[in-house]
Amino acid sequence: MATPESPSVKGILAVEDEPDHLMAVEMLFRGQPGYAFFGAGTTAEAEKILAKEQVDLILLDLALPGEDGLTFCRRIKSQERYRQLVIIAFSAFPRQFYEEKALEAGCVAYLDKPFQPRALVEIVRQHLP
Repeated sequence: MATPESPSVKGILAVEDEPDHLMAVEMLFRGQPGYAFFGAGTTAEAEKILAKEQVDLILLDLALPGEDGLTFCRRIKSQERYRQLVIIAFSAFPRQFYEEKALEAGCVAYLDKPFQPRALVEIVRQHLP
């Protein structure tokens, strides 16, 4: 896992239980200057990374083993230290049923899977502080 080397480097954490999807996101952002990438397959792994690394944005799958993405989002957004954290939901769940739930839980945007690489990079650039 990379560590941001300077304040201009933004930490991105992808929480995705499908190894192929996680690898695709990692390959996409490892090739982009200015980003440090972290990956987690569960919310428990994500919390360990959040405790150790500077993370500016989370790409959060909603369908995760154990604690689901919406519950995780609500729980961490209720903590003072994570209130400003940018969370983008990305999911194969039907947008018409889950986008509003994701926004209510604290996500700033909802991206459909499978995603277009350009669209993912663009939405991250739009929402990083």
